[in-house]
Amino acid sequence: MFSNSINNGVETASLASSTTRGRRRQRPLSSDNSVQQPKAKRQRLPLNDQTFANPTTAPETYEVKSARPSMVELKQDGIEESPASKQELSFRSKKARTGERLSKGDGSILLSTNVAFDVRKLPALPDRLKLDATSRQHGSADSSTGYALSLSHTHAIVWPYATHTQSPESFTFTLPYPSKHSTDPLPLGALVPPSASSSEPGLVVVMPSSGKVTYWESISSATTLDFMRHQQNGIEDSITGMFSGEVVIQIIQAESAAGFILAFSSGRIAYLSVRDAHGRPKISNQFLRTSLGPAGSGFFGSIRHALSHAASQGDIAAIRSERSAKQGECTVVAVTSKGRLHSWRVHRGGHHDLLAEVDARVAILGAIQQADKINSRLPAESLKILDFCFVPRTVDPKHRGMSQLRPSPESEDQQHLLLLVSLTNTNKQTWRYTLVEAVLSTDVSAETPIDIGMARPISSYYTAPDAHALAKPRLYLPRPNIIAFLVFDHAAVVASIAQTPDSPDSQILEDNHLLPASFEDVVDLRADPTLEIVGSGIEEPQNPGLGSGEGRVSRIRPKNPAAVLLVRGAGTLRIAVTDVERFASEKPPEVTSKIKLEQAVFFGVKEDNPLVFDVQHGIRFTDAEYGVAALELSQEILTSAGKHFSSLAVRVDNNIKERMQYLEKIMTQIKSLKVNLSRGTKWQLLWNAEKLHVANTIWHKHEDFVRLRPATSKKSILAEIVEFIRSEEKTEANVAKGEVDELRHWFLRDVDRMEIFIAWAYEVIKHNSKANLDKSSLTTLIYEAAEIYNSAIRDAFQFRTRNLELYGLAGEKLEHGILTDGYAGLPTPWTCAPFIANNVKRQVELSTEWVKQHWTGGSESPNPLVQKTRELLPQMTEVYLTVLQELSRSSQASDDPRKVEDGQKYDALYEQDRHNKVILLAQTENWEAAIQIAENHDSLAALAQIITQEIDGITRQLETPGCLPEQYEKLESKKAAKENRVLEYFQTYGKDFAFPFYEYLFTTFGVDALLDYEGDKEYKTMYLRTKPELAKISWINDVIGEEDIDHAADTLLDLGLAREQQIWNKKIELSLGKLARMAESSRPSSKASMSLQDLKIDGIAEDAQVDAIDKELAIIEIQDAVYNTQLQPVIGVALEGDELRLVQETFALKIPKKYKILSQLFDDALQRLLDHEALDPLVLIDLLTLIPLPQETEEHMPNQFFLAARVAYNGLNGAERVQAERLIWRRCYLREDWTALNNTTLKNDNDIVEVLGRTSLFGFYCTLYANQQTAGDKNDYRRLSPSEAAGVYTETLDRRFEKMDKGYREKVLEAMRWEDKELLKHVEKHRLEQWAKETRKYAEDAVDQQYDETTAAGADGAVLSSPKSPTSPTTAAASAMRQTRQPKAFEGITNGQGQNGGTH
Repeated sequence: MFSNSINNGVETASLASSTTRGRRRQRPLSSDNSVQQPKAKRQRLPLNDQTFANPTTAPETYEVKSARPSMVELKQDGIEESPASKQELSFRSKKARTGERLSKGDGSILLSTNVAFDVRKLPALPDRLKLDATSRQHGSADSSTGYALSLSHTHAIVWPYATHTQSPESFTFTLPYPSKHSTDPLPLGALVPPSASSSEPGLVVVMPSSGKVTYWESISSATTLDFMRHQQNGIEDSITGMFSGEVVIQIIQAESAAGFILAFSSGRIAYLSVRDAHGRPKISNQFLRTSLGPAGSGFFGSIRHALSHAASQGDIAAIRSERSAKQGECTVVAVTSKGRLHSWRVHRGGHHDLLAEVDARVAILGAIQQADKINSRLPAESLKILDFCFVPRTVDPKHRGMSQLRPSPESEDQQHLLLLVSLTNTNKQTWRYTLVEAVLSTDVSAETPIDIGMARPISSYYTAPDAHALAKPRLYLPRPNIIAFLVFDHAAVVASIAQTPDSPDSQILEDNHLLPASFEDVVDLRADPTLEIVGSGIEEPQNPGLGSGEGRVSRIRPKNPAAVLLVRGAGTLRIAVTDVERFASEKPPEVTSKIKLEQAVFFGVKEDNPLVFDVQHGIRFTDAEYGVAALELSQEILTSAGKHFSSLAVRVDNNIKERMQYLEKIMTQIKSLKVNLSRGTKWQLLWNAEKLHVANTIWHKHEDFVRLRPATSKKSILAEIVEFIRSEEKTEANVAKGEVDELRHWFLRDVDRMEIFIAWAYEVIKHNSKANLDKSSLTTLIYEAAEIYNSAIRDAFQFRTRNLELYGLAGEKLEHGILTDGYAGLPTPWTCAPFIANNVKRQVELSTEWVKQHWTGGSESPNPLVQKTRELLPQMTEVYLTVLQELSRSSQASDDPRKVEDGQKYDALYEQDRHNKVILLAQTENWEAAIQIAENHDSLAALAQIITQEIDGITRQLETPGCLPEQYEKLESKKAAKENRVLEYFQTYGKDFAFPFYEYLFTTFGVDALLDYEGDKEYKTMYLRTKPELAKISWINDVIGEEDIDHAADTLLDLGLAREQQIWNKKIELSLGKLARMAESSRPSSKASMSLQDLKIDGIAEDAQVDAIDKELAIIEIQDAVYNTQLQPVIGVALEGDELRLVQETFALKIPKKYKILSQLFDDALQRLLDHEALDPLVLIDLLTLIPLPQETEEHMPNQFFLAARVAYNGLNGAERVQAERLIWRRCYLREDWTALNNTTLKNDNDIVEVLGRTSLFGFYCTLYANQQTAGDKNDYRRLSPSEAAGVYTETLDRRFEKMDKGYREKVLEAMRWEDKELLKHVEKHRLEQWAKETRKYAEDAVDQQYDETTAAGADGAVLSSPKSPTSPTTAAASAMRQTRQPKAFEGITNGQGQNGGTH
């Protein structure tokens, strides 16, 4: 839009063309053109202060043509006027876009803002410049007149840049002597201060190469042109004395000297006047005396001298003028790029005095190297002065002392300057800029050529100036000398030179070299070839003490200083400081990471913003600082906090979308800055974005709800939720300020609390249910809540999945929208907040029950919302399970033990509900959805149950009478498809699916359904064989399904030997198992493939197993004998239900109450025997050794202690059997009253023998001896003496009591010790050891005698009882006791008793 700019009336041009041109004025092409008048224009009111306040007239455009033909019309050398330049058009003002921030009433657009300044795009721009945004052009902005100037090769355009209209009244001047080539330097121009008779400025334009000068006294007056045309020396003239090839490079106003100062490429300086001594327009010039260039006007050698001289001193970097207090005078200073300074005092008419010539290079270099260590490492020869400005002398008293600059000198013989200096390295990759304060005096000396003050390094901008830029770098220092503006081709730097106020804190910081850096920030243009700063100017506050000598009052009078930038391709930008005094306060503005991020976020989202915010320059922040800033900014966006947001949103969805763009911009900006955020920060930013995305989803749902509701009930569940949320959990609306819509207010201010909002949906229903809301309204609320839970959380998961890469989390592994792992170090995700998880579960349950109650089973329903709710159930169930799973994982990864414990509970709940909730879903006939969810969450048990239920339901439909053929065929096809799907699941999931499938089949439909299922054999057999409790079915399947008799035998035997509890079942299982084993081993096919060694090993193993079976059967036989001979007679006479009591009374133990624990053990064994339980060998031993047998039934079974010994030998091994044997013998000894037996006083031998023969010990010995003699039992039973039996179980108990509590074990031990004490008492006091020995001898003699008699009787053909019968030894002993022969074994005892007279 613009090209290089002339700021403050100074224009920068390119180097002169080497082509020389004659100075003779070109002849007109025709006589008609020579007398052509300028285009007429309408008369209007003069421009005044009100023009910039509130324009009331429509914008106008005026074109002033030269009397001479334009070079454009001749189309010379490719410089051609665009069609748009032929006619000026006025355009209707463009409507501001929705996203553009307009200021209050001035029509400007806010492009950027921070704590220090605003950047605004001013609305006023001529239509010609809007249409021509690519041509080479430059210009300037003059706040004193309020006008801006733009110059191209062919035209000059002037317009009031600060007006409020977008198409301002503008003036276009066709240049009479346009450039010949497009590469020629652009014309230079400046606005002339208005004369006393006009309120509008004039215009002077200089053609750099030809020296042609055109002057318009007033931009709004055509009389000047007419007057000058009639004067032969008119407004068009040439600079006299120019060298061939010399080019004008700068033009500035000479302030009160009523002229202009020109700088030439040769280094010469000239004064240009546009009025004569009488104030009439007249162009004249005069060169100033200087050593910068040759003063002579000779041709030969002049250019060579000029160029060589300029090369040694450096090109003129800038010329500036300062108004003098004396009327008609000004001070002019020129600075070369290499550090030479020249100053003059110029009088009206061009008279001048040379004040000083100084080479300040060394002094400047020393100052900047001392101020910045980096500068000291850069080559000194790279020093270059780019620009300078005068330091304003008059400053408001309240601002004095606020600047780091020295107070301005009172004498005008001293020039107070601020220089823009640069240093660069050898490869020119790094540029360092510094602001250097310098005071130039007329009385300079060789020792102190110049007085250097402040040297302020620029730390935020290192970019090299563009050598081909249309405007050179510019430096501005507006009043009150606190802020400096550095303007480059694509950037502008705002730098503070404020003085930190004195305070104790600042003194401490200064002493420790910890003073914070002064404020500094950069405004960058986008990298667009069209965009370029082609002109600039400043606006400064008017000094209240401005005297008459300071010039006329500026039309633009801001409260704070500002820089005005003319940007080609964009328009006029104003960088305005918001509060200049704050820079000198104790808390000056500071550039922070958040401020930079805010600028990029809120203004970088606009595609038409010419500014860019991802250039870091020298302003660097740590990743952690950016992370904190990003989180704070994200939170503010969620809550619409800050000056960038309004409290009103006409369309909430647009407001949310705009904020979503801001959140996205945060991440794109972070990525462009190559900031590495922490993982936790990235996730928190993503979660915040999810909340805003969900808010948009929910708002659209709300609008749908309202549209569906009747006119009398437009209050959706969202509005009720906001009302129900507690005041401390939401931002209260300010009703006094008109914030009466609570719902919209929540979506603007409280989106960060989305988890609370979603959780409250169920609470609203619960409250309304308790308030007895009608069924229809309650159905509506249930449906809306289901929509909220489903769409909100589901969309959050989907958004999370889509945006992982944007948030730098592309490497994270998600499943169903949640992390599979890696929760350590992360806060709990908002989507799985405990409130949400709990209430989603409740909503699923409530919605399911509501559907089950009110859904009729078809698509047609009395209330269509019931059907819609049913359709939402699958997705809501999926959402609940995913939320619960995420909560479980997050909690278990926490460092808080309480959270870990909660996480374990959530995990258990997930394991439970991934089955239960899927089954619940199937109850609403959402079969396919339930199957899909079961597969997603690996709930194979639920999958098996659902598909089995569905098949069963189809089967029942097929069995329903009256089913139509077409329907029957569809059902058959559907059933077949489902059954095939089951087979596919067998292949896909294997036993993980098969086992739950068979489990449900068995528990629901029974054994027949399990055994009859023909779809699979492998997993059914595997399932049955891994279920010990199903061994009774497994062996049937082995026989019928697998024809595996061997495994069936193993199953039966394992069941009978290890797990069967019922005595009868155990006996049958062992018998069948033994039979199956024998049958399998007898088959030839089973041995055909086995070697001899394998056969031998297999035979040994089989013998061992058969032996184990026989032992178990022997124990069962003993238990049956006890039951049949002792309990059955008692049970036979007992009433129904009274069996146990009568049995306990019949066989009650006579034991002291202190040791009733033995009675408890005995009663427990007795009850289990009565219940036909298979007793443990130790329990059976307890029962046999404790039970008192009635005399009438005692002889119906073998000796009880012998049976106990058989149980020990058949059921126990090792030390356990030894201990059991000792217990059996101890209790056998304790069965008799040895006190009475031992007292044989007054007893004959027959009496003693008869009593002894009735003892259990005698019967035990007889049975053992008879068993030994007849080989009826292969066990070698031991005979233990009383001393050998003593001590058993007095310190430790058998394995039955290992897991019982200590108190119980102590009671049993106490009873065992009592038994042991009684035994030892009989040993010590009643000669039990001798009695035991003699009883054994007598018993064995009696058995021998009985066998002798049996043998003799057998010879006579008598029939005797079989000696192998367990009762035979006892019968023989009893028979022997009835004989009169007394065994010799008792002689010693009776003799002893007779001799001693007693038993003691």
